[in-house]
Amino acid sequence: MGFNELDLVYDNDLRNPDNFDKKTYSFLASLETGDIVIFQSPLWITSQIERDFIDKVKLRQSKVAIFIHDIPSMMFEGNKNLMPLFIELYNKADLLIVPSENMKEHLINEGVTVKKFVIQNIWDVPIDFTSNSEPKYLPRINFAGSGDKFGITEKLKSSDIELEIYENKPAGIDVPSTVHYHGYVTERELLTELHEGGFGLAWSENEYLKIYTKYNASYKVSSYLRAGIPLIVDSKVSCRKLVEDNHWGIVVDSLEEAVHRVKTMSEDEYRGYTKSISKVSALLRDSYFTRKSLIDAVYELY
Repeated sequence: MGFNELDLVYDNDLRNPDNFDKKTYSFLASLETGDIVIFQSPLWITSQIERDFIDKVKLRQSKVAIFIHDIPSMMFEGNKNLMPLFIELYNKADLLIVPSENMKEHLINEGVTVKKFVIQNIWDVPIDFTSNSEPKYLPRINFAGSGDKFGITEKLKSSDIELEIYENKPAGIDVPSTVHYHGYVTERELLTELHEGGFGLAWSENEYLKIYTKYNASYKVSSYLRAGIPLIVDSKVSCRKLVEDNHWGIVVDSLEEAVHRVKTMSEDEYRGYTKSISKVSALLRDSYFTRKSLIDAVYELY
């Protein structure tokens, strides 16, 4: 799309004010007045360095759009006290690219004063994955992630539904024959196996993590859609309207309800979902949503 990379590489020298000035000068040497910098956050270093870096960009009369991938102070309960620092960071931007409309409203309530926003909604999955077959209706639930962390294994192990979990089996636990651990696989292998059929679960029984799903854009959701299988999502998830409006899967209030819906679904109903999902799967492959977010941001800033 014609963007140039500002190769900001973190090392401990950036913590030294003198070295920080020298290093950022070289990073930003190519910037000109009126240029737009898309700043991906978090960099997983320190929010102070992120704020200082954006200050340097602004000194060059360049515009800044912060592309918020995640917010550490919302992801981890122990980091809640850091939220004011991230609000200070975001308020340095001319525009924010945020995961959802819910996140936009939440940040405004937390003190963000930025006036221009672009809503991302969904992550792309530009993986070279193709298949000549269609996913099959199977009474099975796939979960790409830690079943223990999100409380999925414990909640579903007593049901008679087949549960496919993509993580290594934790040591010292007993699970019924309906629970299968696949270990960690490559992204292409994951998409290939998911494409066989069944449903993709984006869910958390952990209450703190569950709250975050109201605001963030889940990569699990994108992976399932890219694989072509229907979603199972919580009714409070940020992408609920997208799922319902585009016929991407089922929206439920409990995993018990999800199991019932899966077991009673007809093959025709399942094919209706997969037909709708095939359209967005192609868009995810071609990075449509990221391209649109960046184009919209540039348009808004010019």
